[in-house]
Amino acid sequence: MKKTLLALALVSIVTFACTWDPSVTAVPITAPWDTMNLPLKEDARVWGSTPTELKVAHKGDKASVLAAYEKAFTAAGWKSIGARDTRTVVFEKDRKQAEVEIYDFENTGVIITLKDNR
Repeated sequence: MKKTLLALALVSIVTFACTWDPSVTAVPITAPWDTMNLPLKEDARVWGSTPTELKVAHKGDKASVLAAYEKAFTAAGWKSIGARDTRTVVFEKDRKQAEVEIYDFENTGVIITLKDNR
């Protein structure tokens, strides 16, 4: 009985210590981001969403978060035109560009800026 209680207490402590609760307030995701199937379903909090900018905090590390966004953009028909620097990747589609910036924020922060190149 004591071992069971100790095990439950240990699991509770570990679970509590592993929770991720970013300091930003969640907001609803707006167009055009809501139709792009971005990696926002798990361990992510959208905290800024306008037609030209999306801000997200992610629990995951920068490399895996960036890979998930690259996969989502590619699946949506966007083409990577390269990295602007070590933390920003640029995609292009239909004369629009999307800059995906990955940075340190609540584990990993993402800011996507949409630009019309017409």
